[in-house]
Amino acid sequence: MNLFEGLFLGFVQGATEFLPVSSSGHLFLVETWLGTTPSLDLMIITHLATLGAVLVVFWRQVWDLVLGFAKLLVTRNLDPSNDSGLLALKLGVVTIITVLVALLIEPYFGELLNLKLVAGTLILTGLLILIAEKFRPKTETFFTWPVVIGLGLMQGIAVVPGLSRSGLTIAFLILIGLNRKRSAEISFLCSIPTIIAAGIFLFVGAEASIEITVSLIIAAVSAFLTALIMIYSMLKLIEKQWIWFAPYCIGLGMVLLFL
Repeated sequence: MNLFEGLFLGFVQGATEFLPVSSSGHLFLVETWLGTTPSLDLMIITHLATLGAVLVVFWRQVWDLVLGFAKLLVTRNLDPSNDSGLLALKLGVVTIITVLVALLIEPYFGELLNLKLVAGTLILTGLLILIAEKFRPKTETFFTWPVVIGLGLMQGIAVVPGLSRSGLTIAFLILIGLNRKRSAEISFLCSIPTIIAAGIFLFVGAEASIEITVSLIIAAVSAFLTALIMIYSMLKLIEKQWIWFAPYCIGLGMVLLFL
């Protein structure tokens, strides 16, 4: 991997990880275009970089979650007033369900990865965004335990290449009845343990230790800075303009099918 590839692949990972456009789908398209396959080192480093970006943006919320969960462990009491502790517990359950679902379905899609699959799942992502906006309830609901279970299932299904994790989770939460901003915040907070879990699986699958190179450092910096910008942008776009990601996904998917 040369310096340009490191810069570009890091940019793609950072730009698409938190936008509802599928990072896995776009990375596959870039790999096909460049005629290269990113190393496990690159995948691990860029995952850590995007994790760092979301931690920077939500560090206050993350700190509150840690304190709230610690209090929950000490008191061993699901105190309704401990909002942060309960949210941390719910995010933990979401992550467990996500990992279980992902482990079940991921092996079936590794050998099926191709342009047609990515095209179809991109179109599906766009349609789900449109459905969420069209049929979202007028009355707002809360992040209840049934919603937690559904969110874990949706996030696990997003392991299919071309399906956007952020797109599916945000669309699901909006369709259930959470407001747009809260849906985006929960989706981003869910990404923290999910990215950690994905990084662990990638690291375990690596045959050797990570060899830090200049290209990897450039990829990490590129992914971190791009992800940082995209998270802030998405938090602003979510209120009114996030629906425009739907025609992008559908349009890109249709172009890929015709090609």
